[in-house]
Amino acid sequence: MDKSLESLTKTIMELKKQGKILEQIPVFRELLLVTRENYGTDSNEVITVLNDFGGILRYVGEYGEAENYLLEGESLIRKKYGIDNKEYATCILNLAELYRFMREYDKALELYMKSMEIYSANGENGYLYASVCNNLGLLYQDRQQYEKALELHEKSLEILRNLPEYKLEYGTTLNNLVLPYKSAGAREKAKKCTEKALQIFSETVGKEHSLYSAALNNLAIFSYEEGDYKKAGDLFEESLLICEKTFGKNSVNYKNLEENLKAVRAKTGEEV
Repeated sequence: MDKSLESLTKTIMELKKQGKILEQIPVFRELLLVTRENYGTDSNEVITVLNDFGGILRYVGEYGEAENYLLEGESLIRKKYGIDNKEYATCILNLAELYRFMREYDKALELYMKSMEIYSANGENGYLYASVCNNLGLLYQDRQQYEKALELHEKSLEILRNLPEYKLEYGTTLNNLVLPYKSAGAREKAKKCTEKALQIFSETVGKEHSLYSAALNNLAIFSYEEGDYKKAGDLFEESLLICEKTFGKNSVNYKNLEENLKAVRAKTGEEV
C-alpha cells in the first residue's frame, strides 16, 4: 500500500475507535482523492471509501454530499457485480440509513427490505443481517410503530448475543430497545437495557464516545419522566457536549439533544 494511503487509513481507524466523526471528514476527503489516483475511479478500493465516507457524512448533516458518494458507490457495484451480492446489499443499506436520517421513510423502507432480501438469499444471518434488523427497527421507531421495532431489535439482539466480537453492536441494540420496551409497558426492562449499554460503552470505547452519549440521553429521559429535572438536565448537558465534539452542531443528534435540554431547563428555570 502507498505510504500516504496507509497513513490516512490508519488515522481514520484511530479516529473511528475514538468516535471522532468530525475529525474523520477531512481525512476521508484526502483518502478518496489519493485512492482514486492510486487505484482508478472504478476500483473496489474507491467503492469502499465512497461507502464509508458517505456513511460518515450523514451523521453530521451533510446529506447531499453523502447521497452523491453513496449513489456513486451503488452505481459502480451494480455495473461491476450486479445487484445480487452482499456488497450491493451493504451499499443500499447505507443509502437506506441516509434516507432515514433525511426522513424520506418510503425510500428508506424500500432499500431496507431489498437489502434484507439480498442478505437472506446469500445465506447471511449474522452481523450484517442484524444490522438491517437494527436499522429497520429504528425506522419503525421514527414512525412510532413500536411493536414492529421491538420484534426487529430483539431479533438483532439474539443474533449478536452469539457473536461476542460485536460487543459494541450488542450494546447499541440494547440502547435501541429502550423506547420499544417503554412503549410496551416494560419500563424496568428498558432501564436495565440503558444501564447495561452504558456499562458496555464505558468499558469498551469510553465516556467521550457518541455511543455513550446516546445511552446518556436515554438515562436522562428516565430522570425527566421520574420528575428529577436537575439530574435530567445534567445528563442531557453531558450528552450534548459529547455530541457536539463528535458530530457537530448541524447533526440531527445534536439538535434533538439540544431540544431535550431546553425542555428540561424550562422546567428548572435555567438557561441553556
